[in-house]
Amino acid sequence: MQRRWHKLIGAWQRGLTPGLLWGWLAVITALTGLRWLGERPGWTFGQVLGTLVTLVMVAGQLAALALTFSHPDQPVTWQRVWRLVWAHKLMWLLLELGLTVLMIPWGLFGLSSQLLARIWLPSEWVNLVGLHRRPVVISVAIGYLLVTLFCLIGGPRFFRRLTPGLQHPGRPGQMVRAIGVSLGLLGLWFGGSQLLVKGLQAWPPDSATSMKMVTTAGIMVSWLGFQCLTVLGITTLIWSWCGAPELRRTVEVRHGLRIVLSIATLALAGGVSWQTMTAGPTFTKQVLISHRGVDHRRGVQNTLGALRKIHRERPDFVEMDLHETRDGQWVVLHDENLATLAKRRVTPRQLTLHQLQQLAIRENGQRAHLASWPAYLRLAERLHQPLLVEIKTTPADSADMVRRFGKQYGQRLRRDGSCVHSLDYRVVAQLRRRVPGLMVGYITPFNWVNPQALPANFYSLQQISVSRQFILAAKQQGHAAYVWTPDSLATMTRSWELGADGQITNNLGQLRQVTTQKPWRVSWAILQNFVYSYI
Repeated sequence: MQRRWHKLIGAWQRGLTPGLLWGWLAVITALTGLRWLGERPGWTFGQVLGTLVTLVMVAGQLAALALTFSHPDQPVTWQRVWRLVWAHKLMWLLLELGLTVLMIPWGLFGLSSQLLARIWLPSEWVNLVGLHRRPVVISVAIGYLLVTLFCLIGGPRFFRRLTPGLQHPGRPGQMVRAIGVSLGLLGLWFGGSQLLVKGLQAWPPDSATSMKMVTTAGIMVSWLGFQCLTVLGITTLIWSWCGAPELRRTVEVRHGLRIVLSIATLALAGGVSWQTMTAGPTFTKQVLISHRGVDHRRGVQNTLGALRKIHRERPDFVEMDLHETRDGQWVVLHDENLATLAKRRVTPRQLTLHQLQQLAIRENGQRAHLASWPAYLRLAERLHQPLLVEIKTTPADSADMVRRFGKQYGQRLRRDGSCVHSLDYRVVAQLRRRVPGLMVGYITPFNWVNPQALPANFYSLQQISVSRQFILAAKQQGHAAYVWTPDSLATMTRSWELGADGQITNNLGQLRQVTTQKPWRVSWAILQNFVYSYI
């Protein structure tokens, strides 16, 4: 173990020789420039050109590393590096595209959400993925693991073709250890950055100016840590792909070069921090939406009693769910099966509305009955409580379900100031066409394409994968972006900082407390969102 550690330290030292340090600075500058150019949604000529330049720089740096480790006794010149890259340009392009796909779940050096928010696909494809998200996610995860395993086994041999003269390509065991080291370095950075966030939360400065300065410094420290540990991680992977050779001779970095590189790196860190602190919009006025009509588990979800209770807390909207019943009516219910609430393994489509209303449902030690949609709507109108109606769909629904709903309730909901949204984009498209004045939104099960690929009046974005880029993409055409369902203080504050227009939550009272604070007091959320943008 000790010998392996000394070999790894030697590889790190060799990967930080003067020529390679200049290469790292160029790559980091290019990636930082892409992040800056990509802050706003959409493609520009500068972004396309910057992407191409970055790909070339990354290929050159990886080739230089490979030559350094595969031919340790030969000098590595940039002329030699670029000849090698040009000779295998198509293979380098394929390699970089593959690495880009593999890196997306790991942040892609802070560019993942910027890339995903620029993807446009036909709405039918996106809707198909959304409606079958579980099998799709499982299939993608299996495919990702298979590709990763292939890279572990076949990657070094593939890389051998890009590095003529490589005698001993890395073995799978060496690659596994390299990935372990790289993930360990990433974990070290993430843990350290989270400590910075926790420190800001526990010991906040007592003025807005001081908080801004400390947050700015925290962003710089986190960014510098990420770049340093990422360089070490990539060096470890390339060294292992080249067979993890033992390297003895290193080249000392001159004092003057260290100063120049340090100044350039600090300037980049300052620029990144300035951009992060001035990004907008942040901490916008929030629309407060009660998820399923409850707050802190007071009441049984989607029931009349819960609606009466939550109305006293004055939410802007009460979000609730509708399922079609066997007799073509609608029942207020979230789950597609009553096993949890009523301890019966039946679906709403298997029972009539009258049968469903007879069922007693229990939640959080409380008891109630399912409500019909007409009764729920009448009560909401009597209370002057706007609703956010989620229309649930199943393969068993009647073919004209959306048409009937729009005809019976579309104009009524519009007059009430209520809205409708759905995970099924077919519902969104039909209602927008049939009831033009009604506000109809699309719910994203996860954020992986530009929201504008699915035109809607507003968007309910899943909280786990939301980012500023997706929110800005939704707002680009003047549409609201809500986030569902942040239930902790941290996720509520982070969603607020990202610039969301509103939040759909199970803890309405807590959300109100969060969003009535002075924004500077929760500036830690800026740092935490910055950290999460890199993973």
